[in-house]
Parts: sequence; C-alpha cells; structure tokens
Amino acid sequence: MQVVSTVAEKTEAAFEKAMAAFGFRGRENLIAVAVSGGADSMALCRLLDKYTRKNGGRLIALTVDHGLRSESADEARWVRDETKRLGIPCRILKWEGEKPLTGIERSARDARYALLFAACREENARALFLGHHRRDQAETFLMRKAAKSGPFGLAGMSAVRSFAFGRMYRPLLGISPEDLRAYNESIGQTWKEDPTNATGRFERGRIRMSASAEVLEDAFRQSLLYGEKRIETEKRRTAFLRSSAEVSNAGYVSFSQSDICKADGETAVGCLAEAVRAVANKPYFPKADALDRLYENVLRPDFRGASLGGCRIAPSAKGRLLIWREYADLPPPLTVRNKRLFYWDRFAFELSEPVDAPLSVRPLKNELKELWGTPRRCFFVLPALFDREGLFLAPHLGYKKTKVSCRADFAPLFPLCLTPEWTLPVV
Repeated sequence: MQVVSTVAEKTEAAFEKAMAAFGFRGRENLIAVAVSGGADSMALCRLLDKYTRKNGGRLIALTVDHGLRSESADEARWVRDETKRLGIPCRILKWEGEKPLTGIERSARDARYALLFAACREENARALFLGHHRRDQAETFLMRKAAKSGPFGLAGMSAVRSFAFGRMYRPLLGISPEDLRAYNESIGQTWKEDPTNATGRFERGRIRMSASAEVLEDAFRQSLLYGEKRIETEKRRTAFLRSSAEVSNAGYVSFSQSDICKADGETAVGCLAEAVRAVANKPYFPKADALDRLYENVLRPDFRGASLGGCRIAPSAKGRLLIWREYADLPPPLTVRNKRLFYWDRFAFELSEPVDAPLSVRPLKNELKELWGTPRRCFFVLPALFDREGLFLAPHLGYKKTKVSCRADFAPLFPLCLTPEWTLPVV
C-alpha cells in the first residue's frame, strides 16, 4: 500500500511543480482538458480534477471524434461516460466533412486543435490543458531532426503557448508515459489503447517502435538545449515585433521596411515567419529556405512583392512592408445557420443573435469598394456574410442590412507572439 501511495504522490508532486512554474493558481473560472481516453490524457484529467477540487475552478473535458477509425465514436462515448462517472462534464467534438487522402496525420492534428480552440471559445475557457509527455517531446525532436528543422523546430513543444482564445498548458512534458501509467494503476484509473500507436503507419508510430530508451532520453535532453536557445531568440523577436509591427484587426500585418533592413538577419527572418504564419492562419512556419529567399528579396531596392505561405508581401505607403492574405489560399466558403459564434479563415465571428437563415461566409471581393480604406489591397479578402439576396453583413466596414450586428476579430489559431512565452518542460 505504501508503494501505491508513493507512485501517486510522486506524480502529483511533479504535476503541482509544473503548475506552480506556469504561475497557474487555479483562479480561472473554467479550464478545459483534452481527453483522448489514452493513459496520458486520463492521468492528466485525474490530476486536474484533484487540482481544481483543491484550488478552485471548474473542469470540463473535451474529446475529439476524428471519424478515422470505426472505433472512434465508441471511444469518444467511453470518455464521456468515464468523465461523467468522475463528475466532470464532457463534450464530444466531431471532425465533420471529407477527410484528405494524404497527409492525414497532420490534417487530423490541425482539425483537433481547431475543434478544441472553438470549444474553448464557446465555453469561455481561457486555459486548455494537453497531455503531451516526455516521450512525445523526444519523438517530436527526432521527427523534426529527420526533417532538417532549424533550431526553433528542434526545441519541440513549449509547455505554455497562446492560441486564439487563451493559452495551452502541457504540464506533463517532463513526465514519462511509464510514470503516468503507473499513476493510473495506483488510483484505479482505466484507459483505452490507441491501436495506431503500435503500428508503423505514421512516422511517430515508427519512431515509437524503433527508438531505444537511451535514444529517446538523449533526444529529450537535446530538445531542452534547443529550448533554452529558443527562449533567447524569442525575446529578441518579440522585442522587434513590439517596436516595429502593426497588427490590424482586418487581418494584415505591416512592418517598418527600414527596421527590417536594419535588424539582424535571424531576427528579421523570424519575425517575417511569425507574421506570415499568423496572417495565413497556419500552424507552421514556411520552410527556412523560402523565408531566407523572401528576406533577401525584401532587402533589394527594386523589391515589388512576393507570395509565401498563403500571403502576399509587398512595400506599402510610408515605408511599410505589408503582409496580407492571399486570395487563392483562402478556405472554401462556410455556411452557418442559427449560430452566434463561428470561425472562418483567421477571423472569429460573434453575432448579436443567431440568424434563422443560411448565411455564407466568404471574401468581400469587390463589394462596397466606396467604403474601402487604406491599404485597399487588403480589403478584397476581408470576410463578409452573404444571404440568398447578396451581401448581408460586412463587419469590418460597418455595413449591414439587418438589425443583427456582427463582430469579426482577427484571431489566428496561433497569434503573433508579442511577449516572450516559450516555456521549457518542468523536470
């Protein structure tokens, strides 16, 4: 019995240490935890449940049914029933629509984040907890090393990171999956095994099957070294962004072109990468060689413009370098009905009341040109709502043919980081 107690206490102490390092004090009214049903996420759910009961706040579980396996719906219902047994409310989030034929692992991950972030917004949960652990971090390092990622990528996952509607926390990044399983066993918590973890279908599974414990531990330690470098680099980037970047709620970013030219190359390239990722609403930066070519072109006195990562980049008025959304890269129109909150491209929409008619969310294009401001080229891709008769609402231009009002905020899934926040795993 003493051994059981020691296992639980050890894991809970490591979790409490991570929460204290994050500055998390349990004051948030509602926090969300992503629960897949696996051993790591069930351990996190139980740790958070105990933490909120002790420190205050409420907990909600979010589980995603990707619909990629015949068992996924049953697994999501198992999570709902198990969390209900623990007294934790749970929402099942379904990935609807057609699934891609290639790149399914990345697409599923992107869809999972989008669903979780949207649910956090709907529930007004500003803190989202994820169950990534020590081996996940090591595998991420090995995958990115094989892909020839730069120092930023080799730092792996941050223990704390902002998303569109709050912050993500990964308090288990320093804890091994073996310890998490032992914790579950010590408290009598069951879990569901994901069969894809034991196959070589995806790259992470292949690494999991082939990498030795020594290789994984070395990879984790190397990721910490790169993480320390990333912290210093992020400090320089965010200082430059605060001094030179202007972020518009209309979904574009501009820099002082002279500031870009005077900055050190690493900082300038990094800030261009951050801005392109945010404006294009991508989870990843463009490739390093493409960013280097963009930077070299921006430095040329005859630079007139370029495309990269779903954005257009070009000189603008008053010596500014403008980065705006490229029309060809926009997602398909979104149809909404009887919804007050929704999300399209890089904008979060909030209607004053739901509309009982189908509305299409798509780019403004050439509508209302008389209301366009400066820079005019950015307004072509502004989002607008259309009904069967035409333009219904253009939130950024103040146009509406209805008593219903609409707010549209520039809220990329991973926003431009203006303050340093990269956080190493707590070990």
